[in-house]
Amino acid sequence: MQNLNDFLYKELKERKRIFVPAGKGKTSFVDARDIAEVAVIALSNPAGHRNKHHVITGNEALDFYEVARIMSEVMDMKVDYSNPSVKEFKDYMISTGNDESFINVVAGIHIPTKLGLAKGIKDDFEKVTGRKPSSIRKYIEDYKEVWL
Repeated sequence: MQNLNDFLYKELKERKRIFVPAGKGKTSFVDARDIAEVAVIALSNPAGHRNKHHVITGNEALDFYEVARIMSEVMDMKVDYSNPSVKEFKDYMISTGNDESFINVVAGIHIPTKLGLAKGIKDDFEKVTGRKPSSIRKYIEDYKEVWL
């Protein structure tokens, strides 16, 4: 979720769009605050988490069209997902002065999403914390002032 405030921030703030080559692929967006909560619990009780592999995901898999729709609703303004090709994404990001190696990483991160490989949902967060993970809607509500 924090990627919305990080490498997607400028496009959201200036052009009110999400601009990544992820197609219609879904991803189980996870809030870094949820990851931190699991880390604190595990570090507070190392014996209870030793040799355990926690896979922390969000509680729903969404595509960027759905994220744009939720952002539009929460912020009461139109946010689009433009769904560029990898080439369009890279060319545009280079033209705006971004580092090419970073652009390659961002494009590479979204290829598995585009292929449908990032939509898995696990219940490890709920098992560890006793509650559901944060939703993308809650995250956007918490940070909407950043993009307005």
